[in-house]
Amino acid sequence: MTSADETETSAVEESVHDGTAPKRTLLTRMRAEPLLPEAGAGGAPLTAVIAVISFLAVLAMAAVLIINTAASEWTSSLRSEVTVQIKGTDAVQIESRMAAAIRVLETTDGVLEVSSIDQEEAAELLEPWLGDGNAAAFLNVPAIIEVKIAPALRSDLDLLRNRLEAAAPSAVLDDHASWHDRLATAARSGQALAFAVFLIVLGAACAISIFAARAGLAANHEIVSVLHLVGATDEFIAAEVQRRFFVLGLRGSIVGLMAALLALGLAALALRSGIGTDSFLPSFTLGGWLVLWLLSVPVVTCFVTALTARLTVLRTLQDQY
Repeated sequence: MTSADETETSAVEESVHDGTAPKRTLLTRMRAEPLLPEAGAGGAPLTAVIAVISFLAVLAMAAVLIINTAASEWTSSLRSEVTVQIKGTDAVQIESRMAAAIRVLETTDGVLEVSSIDQEEAAELLEPWLGDGNAAAFLNVPAIIEVKIAPALRSDLDLLRNRLEAAAPSAVLDDHASWHDRLATAARSGQALAFAVFLIVLGAACAISIFAARAGLAANHEIVSVLHLVGATDEFIAAEVQRRFFVLGLRGSIVGLMAALLALGLAALALRSGIGTDSFLPSFTLGGWLVLWLLSVPVVTCFVTALTARLTVLRTLQDQY
């Protein structure tokens, strides 16, 4: 050991024993040099790995929130609306039956809004698949009535269904119950999968912290021995390692968060500009509660990384010393 190291060791020993070690604020502790030297400049490899983990964790949490919001919008629409399909042998019969069905709906308690789609409009909806004018020319396209109803009416639609069939024979009332159940099940499955990915990513962060903490102790075995000789406790060493891992985790988490927010912002702009507007894709905006929830992910990642490193160091020191 060199004379400079001996002088530094003596100073540390005196400060530990007589309690005159200077108290450091949180800012000075975060900016201070690490107690145990690191492999690589400033822990760059570990910071990069944590950045990737934070990026994936933010995306997984965003998927959970977006699926939840989209499913709530879709299912609320299905719960508040029903559809009445009017069939007939010709256009005149369909028109008369639709008028009779609308009269029944408008006089029914619990019906909030009625809007109709006649044969011509329904035929236009089929033109992308059947070609221009083919649906109206060759098919007897049914008319559609969209109805918004109160929750009390949805609980018992049999009376309304019977009244519609009496006023407009062959009228079909569809309450979208099967669609609602299937969509809710799919949404729950998607949320569970996204949250499982989030937990797996956090598990990977714990595994990396364990490996890095053990590798750091093994690489700096002599320094740890010197610290024990001058009176440093396992708690003191573990706290220093925890502080360093928290700093590295904070750096990497911020980088991962910024990258994830950029990716989500580009996705939101793509959906808003028209990509995927004709498909069954959820729309979302990057703001409000979504950003607040996503900001919590780097904080969780930092604390998980630092706490795992602390516990690993404590256990390793107890086994070795």
